[in-house]
Amino acid sequence: MADEGQRRALMDRLQVLGEVTSTETALFHQAAAASYGLGITDMKTVSILRTEGPMAAGQLAERLSLTTGAVTNVIDRLEQRGLVRRQADEKDRRRVIVVLNSAALTSVGNAYDSMGKSFERLLAAYSTEELAFLVRHYEASLELTKQEIARLRVG
Repeated sequence: MADEGQRRALMDRLQVLGEVTSTETALFHQAAAASYGLGITDMKTVSILRTEGPMAAGQLAERLSLTTGAVTNVIDRLEQRGLVRRQADEKDRRRVIVVLNSAALTSVGNAYDSMGKSFERLLAAYSTEELAFLVRHYEASLELTKQEIARLRVG
């Protein structure tokens, strides 16, 4: 029985830590975006394009849960800063593909370098088995989060 109580306490603690981590991460991203003179949505757009690759403006709007008009404004701001460019879709010239300008992003410095190095030091302290567990945990957490986003969009 004591193990069940400890298990419940650990699960409760993980729930709280997850919420706090989410908040602190959002605040970090907001500060990082501000260091580039961007808003958080602009920065998330850059992040999505960096990790998922070029995509149609409509797909980007859907991914960010923005209207097409709002995503057009985001793309305009990023294009003015030279961080993205629009290109016509080769298969459908009416469609606009948004492409990240990685060279321009690199030239402005990386507000995430220090955080990346800090996490690298943290992760270096874990065993290979612990790292494998963390990878499984994050992959499962991401999938759950995406499912909850989809549920909220429908609901």
